[in-house]
Amino acid sequence: MQAPASDHLSFTRWAAGVVERWRSVLWLGVAGLAAALIATVVVPAVYRSNASFVANTSGSSKVQSAAASSPISGLLSQFGGSLGGDPSESPNFYIELIYSRELLTRLLDSKFPDPRTDNPRDSARLVDILRLRSKDPARRMELGVKEMTKAIKGSLDPKTNLVWFSTDAEYPALSAQISNRMIALVSSFNRETRVSRARSKREFLERRLDSAKAELHTAEENLRFFYEQNRGVLAAPGLKAEEARLKRDVDVQSDLFLNLQGQLEVARIDEINDAALITVIDTAVVPRKPQWPRYGVASFTGLSIGLLIGLLAAGCAAILQDWRRRNREDWEEFHEVFTRESSRFGWLVPFRSKSRRHPQSPDATPTIRPAKPAA
Repeated sequence: MQAPASDHLSFTRWAAGVVERWRSVLWLGVAGLAAALIATVVVPAVYRSNASFVANTSGSSKVQSAAASSPISGLLSQFGGSLGGDPSESPNFYIELIYSRELLTRLLDSKFPDPRTDNPRDSARLVDILRLRSKDPARRMELGVKEMTKAIKGSLDPKTNLVWFSTDAEYPALSAQISNRMIALVSSFNRETRVSRARSKREFLERRLDSAKAELHTAEENLRFFYEQNRGVLAAPGLKAEEARLKRDVDVQSDLFLNLQGQLEVARIDEINDAALITVIDTAVVPRKPQWPRYGVASFTGLSIGLLIGLLAAGCAAILQDWRRRNREDWEEFHEVFTRESSRFGWLVPFRSKSRRHPQSPDATPTIRPAKPAA
């Protein structure tokens, strides 16, 4: 028979049911605290080091940025972009560069002092220092890239072009060494890769200057040969016209040679000035305090989660108890079906009722045990 609607569960009755089960809530809180303390022992320690640098712009990009100064460019700068400048010199580019597979592969191939040994002279590649569960070199490198992507966290300030990142590692010295090595790799990328356009321009001007020099030499030789062949007879109109043409060729080739020579000197200077170098603000130092474990935070978090789970479990138990009280026939039917079906599986035996654990048939013959002899 169903209970009347006025007898439904109220908040006060539900709260009383939760308070009644305070022991279960307390035990789950203690279990969460114990699990947190065990995690501080089982999970390896994590040390975090921080580093930062400023992304400088090249000379040509500064000119373009000054020419493109407008409200739109100011709005774009709020999001780490630029208008008229080289997009590869924005702070967003450096963040993506830090996470790029190329730089992470170079980082994993770099050698560091091996923290697993006591000898400071021992060194090993970072991919060998990390705990990677694979013997295949390609797979180990792939796993290493994924792990370093999680270990390195970068951020930026678009107003000041400041880029900073942190590195998590199991060893404190290794954490600082990885951060400093990453800065060196970014700087190397600027020096080697980003000056390729300026180097290509310089090499083109060098080849063009050699060609202009040869053409100027040919024009001068033609003029000298003309003077040797027509010595003393330059009064003829045809010879004057030829002399003027040869002098014009010499002047043109001379101007071209001097112009290319000046551009080559400018290109040699731009090859250095146009490289978007970085300015290191903070180099990474060896952290003294680990990022994990922090016993106070872990204990508080474990205890809070355990108590929260306990309160939820107690609240669900109070609701279930009230439902059983108001729907006794439905509960008995469910309990009977559950008990009958659970008897078929061994792992559900503990949930069976006591009356089902030792069933006795009405036709079974009772066992008569002989009486013990008197002492």
